[in-house]
Formats: sequence, structure tokens, C-alpha cells
Amino acid sequence: MAKGATSMWKTVLQIALAVMFIIGGLNVFMNAGKGFNQLVGATGDPLVTAVSNLFNRGTLRDIIVYVLAAVELIAGVLLILDFFNIKSLDKLDDIFLAIIMICWVVVFIVLGDIVGLFKNGIEGNKILPFLVSLAKNCIMVSAMGIVKAKI
Repeated sequence: MAKGATSMWKTVLQIALAVMFIIGGLNVFMNAGKGFNQLVGATGDPLVTAVSNLFNRGTLRDIIVYVLAAVELIAGVLLILDFFNIKSLDKLDDIFLAIIMICWVVVFIVLGDIVGLFKNGIEGNKILPFLVSLAKNCIMVSAMGIVKAKI
């Protein structure tokens, strides 16, 4: 594949990640007044759902959700600003993207998928949804790695 095509798809991937991070972060802040318990579930925010698999209720869960949502929001904005080639933000977006990658692995893959699977019990009908969720989260982490690589 030509270098130009790779660069084009990396740009599309970066835009998609930025939009996803911005919407995910805003979703938590905009729906905070409704209570996080209503956001948990199949149609709820994945960040809240993953953190709620570890912490059922309480202030610690809320603090973790807000911090991760703020990091998501900042990373999304920095990914958009990266298109303007602002050299002073180059290291900053790398740092926030690395934080998001680490948090994604810890929160979504370890706490959300793996702990969630063992917490709910390993049954035959839970393996396929687990594998689908794990695959989606691994794709997200690898997409962040590709964008961070600055191809």
C-alpha cells in the first residue's frame, strides 16, 4: 500500500478517535445530573459501565468516571488540534493518548471485560459477548497505537 493511502487512513482513524473521545467525555458530563446508575447497561456509556463493574456505588466510582471522562475529552481535543501542527502540543497529545491507552487497557479490558466475565460467572452463553467486547477494545487500543505512532 502506498504511503499516501496509509497516511489518509491514519487521518480518518484519528478523526474517528477524536470524535469518539469528545462525545464519550461530554456524555459523562452532560448526563451526570441523571445519575450514573441510569447510564449503566447495554445502551449506557461504556466508560460508566466498565467502572461500575468494579465499583457499584459511591464517591470513588464517580471521581474515577469524571477523571477518565476529562482525560477522554482532553485527548479528543488534542487529537483534533494535532491537525494544525502546533509543535508545542505535540508532546502533550502523545502523553494524553498514552494515558488513554493505559486507562483503556485497565478500565475496559481488565476491569470491564475480564473482571466482568468472572464476576458474572463463566458460562457458555457469556463467552461470545465477552470475546466480541474484548476484540472491540483491542481494536480501540491498537487504533490509538497507530495514531500515536505518527505514521
